[in-house]
Amino acid sequence: MINNILKTTWPLFLGLAFLMLGNGLQGTLVSWRANFEGFSSSTTGWIMTAYYLGFLAGSLLTNKLIRQVGHIRVFAALASLASTAVLVQILLIDPVAWIFMRLITGFSFAGVYVVVESWLNARADNDSRGRILSLYMIVSYGGLAGGQLLFKVADPTTFNLFLLSSILLSVALIPLLVTRVAAPLEEESESMSVLELFKTAHTGVVSITLTSIVSGVVLGMGAVYAANAGMSISQTAVFMSVFIAMGAAAQWPVGWISDKFDRRLVIVVLCALSVAFIAVLYRLDPQSTAFIVIFGLFGAAALPVYSLSIAHTNDRLRPEQMTSASSTMVLFSGIGAAAGPITVGYLTAAFGNVWFLLYLGAIHVVLGLLVLYFIFQREAVPDDEQVDHQLMASRITPVGLEAVALDAEESANEEDDAEKAVKKGM
Repeated sequence: MINNILKTTWPLFLGLAFLMLGNGLQGTLVSWRANFEGFSSSTTGWIMTAYYLGFLAGSLLTNKLIRQVGHIRVFAALASLASTAVLVQILLIDPVAWIFMRLITGFSFAGVYVVVESWLNARADNDSRGRILSLYMIVSYGGLAGGQLLFKVADPTTFNLFLLSSILLSVALIPLLVTRVAAPLEEESESMSVLELFKTAHTGVVSITLTSIVSGVVLGMGAVYAANAGMSISQTAVFMSVFIAMGAAAQWPVGWISDKFDRRLVIVVLCALSVAFIAVLYRLDPQSTAFIVIFGLFGAAALPVYSLSIAHTNDRLRPEQMTSASSTMVLFSGIGAAAGPITVGYLTAAFGNVWFLLYLGAIHVVLGLLVLYFIFQREAVPDDEQVDHQLMASRITPVGLEAVALDAEESANEEDDAEKAVKKGM
């Protein structure tokens, strides 16, 4: 069955791969180039924060556009808009213009992700949804990491990399527009209120928000930190790529462990490891190979916390609540990601480049202590009642989380049916 689904969805995965390559390259390029153009760290923070604000808006509003004009038109329009925004940044080297363009870029990327995720979710069935989501995560992280490496294929002080990013975004349109694949029907869905979700799964909400700050800081301001620390173009590309690649690779073993223990304890352990790696990084030369390797290990400890937070939140929800909570979880994630770049931008502008590391360490100290406190305040979800951990990209839309929720809901329903069958047999 999975092979049949892939035969009809490969254009989506191919288009997604080009999108992620362009997005990965663009994120590092814009922050590095802003620093090169003499923008202050606080100004660069605003530029990178604008992307996440746009992404949040796009995640929550794109479904309305899809219902009006359809998936293919929305995908084509937003991918073209993202490509155009890159070119405008070549013409207007101005902080205000770049903030506005990054806002448009974030909105556009969120929109095309919604299209891809809703399409995949509609094509998947109970047996294949988990594997489809895993493949989606592999393509997403692989493209994002690959985009970082593209940063070193040309001189970033010229316009060539901006043009390359625009080309990749434009090419992403081709597989989808030339393929005869029927678009899925779009359905209305309700969202759980912020207060209701926080009361039900406060640990998950806090963890989603804080770990999104971490990804926002690294993906938004990592290249600025690298440039100010004296890293070469090649070192900067590897520095960013290793963080993403090792973080993605760690999700499988971490997820397997979390399915067998209290996920909150796993989060605490990962926070402790993250703080330990930051402490080591603080003492190393940023231009050394050891620094980049340890930063990759930091990514392996830090990035999986996001998917653990989503899984723990779903552990606390009833199956019928999981889908409705998706938009609210994206809201908390978006707020955290947007807060990261601007906060660290002001800190590094006022107190120095080292606050990039200190801020990352502080976030994990706070998160680890809060989760440890929550452990003593509330009993753990029994292991046999936990939903299966699902791999996911660091940036995901409500549609993507709905797919995760559906997979968890289907697993929970299957377990309930099995228990009923056993009791009936007895």
